[in-house]
Amino acid sequence: MKRTATALLIGGIGGALFFIADLPLAWMLGSMVFSTIAALRGFNLAVNGTLRKIMTAILGVMLGSGFTTETFTTMGRWSGGLLLLVVSVVISMALVYIFYRRVGKFDPTTAYFSAAPGGLNVMYEVGEAKGGHGPTIALIHASRILILVMTVPMIFRYGVTLEGTAQTVSLFGSIQDIAGDGWLLVATLIGYGGGYLCRLPAYHLMGPLLATAAFQMAGITDVSPPMILVYASQLVIGTAIGARFLGTRFRDIRHVIGLSFASTTLMVLIAAIFAYFFAETIGVSIPGIILALSPGGLAEMSLVALALGIDVAFVSTMHVIRISLIIALVPMAFSAIERRLTGQAK
Repeated sequence: MKRTATALLIGGIGGALFFIADLPLAWMLGSMVFSTIAALRGFNLAVNGTLRKIMTAILGVMLGSGFTTETFTTMGRWSGGLLLLVVSVVISMALVYIFYRRVGKFDPTTAYFSAAPGGLNVMYEVGEAKGGHGPTIALIHASRILILVMTVPMIFRYGVTLEGTAQTVSLFGSIQDIAGDGWLLVATLIGYGGGYLCRLPAYHLMGPLLATAAFQMAGITDVSPPMILVYASQLVIGTAIGARFLGTRFRDIRHVIGLSFASTTLMVLIAAIFAYFFAETIGVSIPGIILALSPGGLAEMSLVALALGIDVAFVSTMHVIRISLIIALVPMAFSAIERRLTGQAK
């Protein structure tokens, strides 16, 4: 608990400073930056796993509350977005795999699991078990998320003009929302337990998200969690991202982070090209498609969409599908092509 308290204190200072400076996604970006610096400087940081799951569940509820009774009527248009998602994942992974092999000089297994646009924990575990270099795989994925969350909100906040679509939610809620908050609590418990029993990937996020979305689309409730809880979840998640870099030194990982920055830029460029040409066809904004196709973490990129008010239901739905497909299919596909990949390396 002492390590968690220290980590959250450092992250909280960063979040408060970013909040005062009126930066986008302040509590997440600020805590992430400060905890990353502290971890690289050797501070013994950690975030309690149970606390992170609880805060991630709150985020799931907030994302689920972005769905409405009208969402059903718009989901039919998202089939094109799903096709776009699958194509972008395949193209991105193929190009980044080639990049890691030829420029990064990674072995085939490490390059393959590093190129997957998501699923950090699973890619690390399966990749290492298959003979890849586990620390490199983990660092590539962690730095990719760090880079995306640090840059995308700033670009959309200061480099791209957006229509204001963000929800206005009370900091502490209101007395009129008590009944609705009760239903959100029921949805959280049902989703958390159901997600665990169904073995959903990131069940502590996806379960509450899906259950809350179902309650919202059924018209059972239409409220959102108080923003104070969302800020708390941002603080915990941002601090946890930074704490992943504990035990590493920047001078030892500059090469890997440089490769991750280049590959992340390539993936986002592919997402931007797809968004530019297909946004009108799908009926979703260009920023919404870019966020939906960006290779960030489910929680992190959904938080960006939530903070900036960009097609929250579409973005979170696409990321749920993306992570599920990656976790289910990428390890399976490697088993099918493992001999071919390793044979080409000899």
